[in-house]
Amino acid sequence: MSERPGLRAGVAHASRVLHPDQRLAALGALGLVASMFLPWWRNPFPPELSYWAVNRFTFIELAIVLVAGSVLVGLYGRAHGRGFHLPLSDGSLAAGAGIWACVLVLARIADPPSRGGVDYGLRWGFMVALLSGVVLAYAGVRGRRRHHRGQDEALAADQDATQATLRLG
Repeated sequence: MSERPGLRAGVAHASRVLHPDQRLAALGALGLVASMFLPWWRNPFPPELSYWAVNRFTFIELAIVLVAGSVLVGLYGRAHGRGFHLPLSDGSLAAGAGIWACVLVLARIADPPSRGGVDYGLRWGFMVALLSGVVLAYAGVRGRRRHHRGQDEALAADQDATQATLRLG
């Protein structure tokens, strides 16, 4: 019976075998999650009080965390040689996830939480989320360009996962 490595060893393995664009996508996804713990809103009463995104957790914040989590789980699986047989490559999916995260952040900026008819003021945390979404989308575009033209995207992603497993065994 083989023993499974711990999470720390699995993450270390993933950081070694992933391509640079996949590591960049992981950084963007981690930035999205981390931005939930930064000040996004300033309370109008009293103005010096700030709220993290997790303090005003709605569908939009949940969707951002789910997008980031799905990218991280997918990259972790690819690093360990798992094939997902998805219709698109990992790069296309990461680019779509980054664009969707940016849309969600912009939607949250356009519709801030309110109390008593007074909107909360914006703080700097949303900029980290927006930048992380852009990094994720950029990494996805870079990953998509890595594959040969005319090659099936999903097949190319599965072949990359197999090659990563063979490299570090």
